[in-house]
Amino acid sequence: SALQSGDYIVSVLPSTPTTRGLLSNGALKAASTEKGGLCPVFINVGRGDVIDEKCLLEALDKKFISGAILDVFVEEPLPTNSGLWSRPDVIVSPHVSGLTQASDVPKVFLSNYQRYVENDRSTSELKFLVDWKKGY
Repeated sequence: SALQSGDYIVSVLPSTPTTRGLLSNGALKAASTEKGGLCPVFINVGRGDVIDEKCLLEALDKKFISGAILDVFVEEPLPTNSGLWSRPDVIVSPHVSGLTQASDVPKVFLSNYQRYVENDRSTSELKFLVDWKKGY
């Protein structure tokens, strides 16, 4: 299992019907030393609903993972009464892992507009398109 072979598990997953809860319900147990894993650090900078807080706390308590670095949560902002705040094995960042600079937007827009016009208004050559079927 991929969860057993690394020092870190990094989630950059989008929130889709197939990714919601993907690492909940004991999935991180595979990363535990008991199951042959390395007890890695879990990093989530994707979407918070890939794992719920209860399952994350359980994975930390049972040492399936050795720590967590979290930029996203199921509920944002993270409630003040969350058990994650008081844990020494958890680092909470202020949801800034994927900052977009306002100065970058016009350049991307103009580039896409030029591609759109040059390709007879086809969207096939555009960058950063959302795939509504995939959900991201």
